[in-house]
Amino acid sequence: MNPKILVVGSIAFDVIFSVYNRFQDAISVHKGAIETFNASYVSKGKKMVPGGNAGNIAYWLGTQGIGSDVAVFSAYGRDFSQGSYGRKLERLGIEVRGPEGAYSGNAYMISDESNQQFIIWQPNAFEKIETVSLREFYSEAELKSFEYAIFSVMVPEAMQKHLEVFRTYNKTAQVIFDPGQVTPLFTAEKFNACNNLSDILVGNEVEFEHFEPFLGDLAASDSLVIRTEGEKGGTYFQGGKPQYFPSHPVEAVVEVTGAGDAFRSGFIAGSMRGASLVESIDLGAQLGAECVQILGPQKD
Repeated sequence: MNPKILVVGSIAFDVIFSVYNRFQDAISVHKGAIETFNASYVSKGKKMVPGGNAGNIAYWLGTQGIGSDVAVFSAYGRDFSQGSYGRKLERLGIEVRGPEGAYSGNAYMISDESNQQFIIWQPNAFEKIETVSLREFYSEAELKSFEYAIFSVMVPEAMQKHLEVFRTYNKTAQVIFDPGQVTPLFTAEKFNACNNLSDILVGNEVEFEHFEPFLGDLAASDSLVIRTEGEKGGTYFQGGKPQYFPSHPVEAVVEVTGAGDAFRSGFIAGSMRGASLVESIDLGAQLGAECVQILGPQKD
C-alpha cells in the first residue's frame, strides 16, 4: 500500500447527547459580558460513538472508495486498536500509526435545541501526540510520497512540530491547516508559523473570529482560505474577492458533530480526483449535509 493522503489528528470516542431548551437561556449577560454562569440542563439521552477529527476525516474519505489511499497519524488507546472502531477503519483500507495508550480520547458533545454545541475534551492517550515525531512512524520515503496532508485540531505546539517535520521531507504536497476547536489557544506567532507551512486554511465562522485578525487582507492572499458557515454554505478566498458556495439541502438536522470533518473529506476527495475547486468544495458540502442527518460523526 502506498497512501497518498496523510491525516494527522485525533482518534477518539464521542459521548453525544442533547439538552432541552437553549444554552443561552441559562446564561446571564450584562452590558455585553457574561455576568453569571451556573447552568443546569436536562439531557435527552446519551450515545457513545466513534469520532475524533482524524478518525472522522479518514472514515468519510473511506466512504468515497479511497480508504487505501489514507494514512492516519494519531495517538490512541487499546479501546480503538483492539475494538470495533479499529476494525471499522481497517475494513475501509485505512492505515493507522502512532503511539498507543490505555484509552483513546473522549469528546463530550452537548447540543441544544438551536443546534449550538458545547464540547468538553478529555485527551487520555492523545496527549502522546505532543511527545512523538512523524519520523518515528514514517520513513523519509513515505513522507515524501504523500500528495495531500491535513493537520487537524491539536495543541499549537504539536501542530507546528508535526507540520515542520512533514515539510522538512515533503515540499510539494497540498497541506491543509485545520486548527479547529483549539483556535483560541493559538498566538499570532504560532498560527502564522503553521499557516505559512500550509497551502489551504479551513475553519468555521466561529473559528474565523479568533484567527481572522492574524490573516491580513484575505482577498490579496495567494493561499486558499475556506470559511464554512453551516446551513448558509460558506465562502472561499483565493487571490481575489470572496466567492460564496451553497450548502446542500437536508431533510432534518439530527446532530451536527463531525459535519466539518465530513466537509474536509469531501474537499480532499474531490481534489485528489482532479475535480475543480468549486466541485471539490461542493462534494465537501454534500458530505457535510449527509453527516448532520445522522446521530454522531460517522454512519454505522
